[in-house]
Amino acid sequence: MRPARALVLCCVFSLACGNEARVEESSAGLTTVIDSTKPDSLIARTAGAVPDAAVRTVIEELRIQPDAEDTSSFSEVYEFDVARDGRLYVFDDPGKRLFLFGADGAMQKVVGRKGGGPGEFERDNGMVVLRDDRLAILDATNARLNFFSADGEFQNSWVVPAGFSTNDGVRTDTSGTLYLVRPVTPRRDGDILGRMGLVRLADGGQWRDSLVAPDLPVTRIYYTASKDGGTSQTGPLHAARFLWAWHPHGFFVSSATNTYELEISAPGRGVRIVRDAPEVPVPDDERAWDQERITRNLRGTDPAWVWQGPEIPKVKPPIRMFHVARDGRIWVAVSTPSERIPDAERGPVLEGRPRPPLYRDRTAYEVFSPAGTFLGRVQMPASAMFMEADGDKLWVLERDADDMPGVVRYRLSKPF
Repeated sequence: MRPARALVLCCVFSLACGNEARVEESSAGLTTVIDSTKPDSLIARTAGAVPDAAVRTVIEELRIQPDAEDTSSFSEVYEFDVARDGRLYVFDDPGKRLFLFGADGAMQKVVGRKGGGPGEFERDNGMVVLRDDRLAILDATNARLNFFSADGEFQNSWVVPAGFSTNDGVRTDTSGTLYLVRPVTPRRDGDILGRMGLVRLADGGQWRDSLVAPDLPVTRIYYTASKDGGTSQTGPLHAARFLWAWHPHGFFVSSATNTYELEISAPGRGVRIVRDAPEVPVPDDERAWDQERITRNLRGTDPAWVWQGPEIPKVKPPIRMFHVARDGRIWVAVSTPSERIPDAERGPVLEGRPRPPLYRDRTAYEVFSPAGTFLGRVQMPASAMFMEADGDKLWVLERDADDMPGVVRYRLSKPF
């Protein structure tokens, strides 16, 4: 069950009552020292490696995995959402259909189809479950935000501005407010767009105001090609970058991933999570593959493009990405040593297409409480893509040996 906003914020703010450092212990055997001496934020520091015996794994509870010949179910999925009672909303991209599954994995309903009419879709640019259990789905091609009941019945739409689209382009929080992900600042030198942030929506879809995450400094590495008025930009696979997420209680969590630090911008007094991290090198042949990938991508814009700019990084940033779960916990995907993909598991080399990747990262998450306390480390299947978490439950998108997407629910081997 989603925690009340007041309880989570109280957990954060209660640490500010005194000026002495507090020590919080985790079941992983590490301690978090919470320093409240700075006036603008608390600092939650955790050091040390998690012992192998304390690393949590995941246990499969549910898998919805259609095979390649099953035309009655989804065939390609990039996103799904989870209701508070465990029901699943899965968007099938080729069919432009929304599948509703029960918490037991049984299919309950299929709604929608390709088109521009009520309840029809051209694209899924992001969906969220609202506090009243309705589902909102952004369709940027049709320039609208569609609303469905908890049972999948189409209700109504809001018209939203056209001209920009992105994946995962809508957010909400426990207040019920809806936000669109869009560029919200002027474009800076070297950028194609302004900084991404949130536009707060009023009822009906009108814009109210915009919000932008703290601008944390990070040295960006990117390569640009331009020709005939077109411009493309790409960066190395293992490059530090600025990331942000919207907390379910209505504030930003952000990181410049060149260091293992996260900023929780809670109102009143935020929290900075600081964690030590070992250097993780990038193998030389993985760097060579990445340079080949970038060159091929940019020659799609300018066929004469030649390599220019900084070299491919030799060390991975400590943070790969992070997610804020609906219970307020922060799941940080950390960099791990590269492992070479067995030839039998690599896709075929296709004419005119990049070579399949040579390496993959073992998927490991470190999890923190909303107040910054380190909770533990979780080892995940390599193909698992985080979608949602709540308590000891975790939902992921995972591909099988035939590259078919599966919707999977795991539980932690040991609760936090």
